[in-house]
Amino acid sequence: MSVPTTSSSSSNREQKGQEENDEGSFAKPVKNGKTFANPPSFKNWGGLPGLSDVYRFKFKETDHENVPTDKRLLDVEIPVHSIKASDFQSESDLFATWLGHATVLVNLEGVNFITDPVWAERASFTSLVGPKRYRPPPMKIKDLPDLDFAVVSHDHYDHLDAEAVKKITDLNPQIKWFVPMGMKSWMENAGIGVDGSSSVTELSWGESAEFEKDGKKFQVWCLPAQHWGQRGPFDRNRRLWSGWAVIGAKRRFYYSGDTGNCDSEFKKFGDKLGPFDLAAIPIGAYEPRFFMKSQHINPEEAIGVHQLIRAKNSIGIHWGTYHMGSYEYYLEPRDKLKELMDSREDLKNTSFVTIEMGRIWEAPDDA
Repeated sequence: MSVPTTSSSSSNREQKGQEENDEGSFAKPVKNGKTFANPPSFKNWGGLPGLSDVYRFKFKETDHENVPTDKRLLDVEIPVHSIKASDFQSESDLFATWLGHATVLVNLEGVNFITDPVWAERASFTSLVGPKRYRPPPMKIKDLPDLDFAVVSHDHYDHLDAEAVKKITDLNPQIKWFVPMGMKSWMENAGIGVDGSSSVTELSWGESAEFEKDGKKFQVWCLPAQHWGQRGPFDRNRRLWSGWAVIGAKRRFYYSGDTGNCDSEFKKFGDKLGPFDLAAIPIGAYEPRFFMKSQHINPEEAIGVHQLIRAKNSIGIHWGTYHMGSYEYYLEPRDKLKELMDSREDLKNTSFVTIEMGRIWEAPDDA
């Protein structure tokens, strides 16, 4: 297994946020000293909510989430099917399972990888406050199959779980971690990539690295996303955020990470790297729109992403797992996605679905 190598020069990473003049190239993040920012081309980025927005959100809006406290009802509405490594298999050259929230386990042409592995009961720096999990993971970390690599989209606690990262690395000492710029030092402080076996490859938007296994080569692309980052009171946007694409000889996978609707970039992904055989796209944590729109797409916008990246199949994620603090009814992301997909003639030849946690999705024969 080879050590990944980047395909872009390091000088590209340090540019000060001036986007390339070539409209067909991927956007570059703005770099302001030690922090990153979304570029001016992200026309739908309105910045983070201000104090007046927070006041309106907390005191003027109605929370419609209404997650039942009855576990029996949750077991019916959002089933969780326990699985182990031996269950994660298929004759297909592309299959996947949703492990909750933004964690997706994928096998693409014989390579196992995982997106944003999070197992925490609370997506927080403490077990006392923060988004609390209301559906359990379908698989324990110790029951994961051998992992070849992992991708991390950004540093928010619901996407970067320190304990999970450490446990996964302990169980898979040769694992390769692909992370956005600024996150390598965090990983090394957690003990990842410092012992000479596991490794961390840090990339900026539009950069790719090669991963090789058993003579097969894969390209791992770091792609733009419209979001932000923060783990503590003084580190906002010190680490970049991103989406990811994994390109094999025949199959192509896309994971958006958290993102607002930077639609011009999504089209570039489809034009340059698509069509994708499978995409994992968030559909939850989007209401009220005035508060969430810049950072989280809703189901209708998620379908737009699905179309722009030219995905043949997509799975809706980032819903039904944690109390994320957004105000949509807890089943609305799933139900709204299905309603829209069923009602639109222009979507009849593609698939964008939700799957139950622990169920295996397999690429159709014609995908």
